[in-house]
Amino acid sequence: MKIERLLAKFDIKGINYEALQGGKASLSLEEQLAIVGITWKESPVGFHLLFVEYLSDRESARVLYQLTRVETQKSMDRWRGVYAPKAIEALCLTAMAEVIQQKGQICPECNGSTKVTNRYRVTRKCQCCHEGRITWTSETRFALFSQTLPITYSRFKRYQPVLSLLVEWLTGHKVVAVLALKSRVEMEEKEA
Repeated sequence: MKIERLLAKFDIKGINYEALQGGKASLSLEEQLAIVGITWKESPVGFHLLFVEYLSDRESARVLYQLTRVETQKSMDRWRGVYAPKAIEALCLTAMAEVIQQKGQICPECNGSTKVTNRYRVTRKCQCCHEGRITWTSETRFALFSQTLPITYSRFKRYQPVLSLLVEWLTGHKVVAVLALKSRVEMEEKEA
């Protein structure tokens, strides 16, 4: 993506063309936000997801949590049965973590390096993960969910359909945001 071209079209100043490793120009947070501001209306939820995923933006994480909480409460209104108030929080955090870390969580045994050392200082391939990540399964979702709301696995199975809906909702918004940026860049390239 040629973000610099997009910024230049809208006469946005302040691009830092200082060479970094790899020879690419660096963009400040403000410049990245200016790019997003052009296509923000397409999917605010998706852009907050991208901010959290790529920029580790705390304010976007807070807003994303609030938006996800509203959607979770809507989903839980149609849900039959009783649930703990912390269930909404656990569903939000689990869904957000899964969408932000789509390849899975960093393996706690090898710390993402894919190699572990035994007590004899022999290095081996980590048996717990795939390329340093533990992929999302029902068990890993349950493990993350139960950190917020400790429940049994059979009870978690009741929450799983709502969790799946939330993940689909968040993923859909993320895809819309990415496609909006890509289409804006393609439009810019055609004009150039």
